[in-house]
Amino acid sequence: MFVQKQIYPHKFIPEIISFICTYCFIYNKHSFVMPVLVFGIFLSFFITVVTNKKPYLLTTFSTITAFMLTFCTLYIIKIAYLLPENNVEILLVYIFAVMAGDFSASQIGPMYKIVRLAPDISPNKTVLGSIANLFFTCLISCLFIPLLKFKLWQVLLFGICVSFAAQIGDLSISAIKRDLNIRHSSTLFCSYGGILDRVDAFIFSAPAAYYCAIFISELNY
Repeated sequence: MFVQKQIYPHKFIPEIISFICTYCFIYNKHSFVMPVLVFGIFLSFFITVVTNKKPYLLTTFSTITAFMLTFCTLYIIKIAYLLPENNVEILLVYIFAVMAGDFSASQIGPMYKIVRLAPDISPNKTVLGSIANLFFTCLISCLFIPLLKFKLWQVLLFGICVSFAAQIGDLSISAIKRDLNIRHSSTLFCSYGGILDRVDAFIFSAPAAYYCAIFISELNY
């Protein structure tokens, strides 16, 4: 996306920082995550200046954005491996709930375009679509109550948190694409866009699902 605007983020820093964060997640070295991210921010700016890649701030920002988005999405690993209980069940519910909410918003939202959610960012997103996202995310979550072993209000809380975070992620990527004046992040899936267009709802909803599950587990414990 940035290359189309002649902004060239560093190719290897996001991958290196992401691999280090993954290692910290898997081996429960959480205290190292923040220093690694701060180091990545300073390193990206330092390399930008040394290599004289202009514009400096935009080049640094694009690199930081790349590994920050990856960092948030890596919380899926934490859901799968580091939750105290119901790891697989919560992961499945989370994935199906996000997909159901995203699909329902894309299908139901365009039916009533009078009240738009954020017309300056994404003209096709409507308040109706946002409500549909919230409803179906909670509905799918409730259908899996026997698997989750959560109470009804806890499942609804999980669905609400995931839905709002998923929509924020979707709008955030749309805002970046709007600023760059492009429709899709890439053409990997032809008219359906690139990988980022398909996983934008998972970026911020993964941390939300993880911490919500931790909160509920501690209440039940």
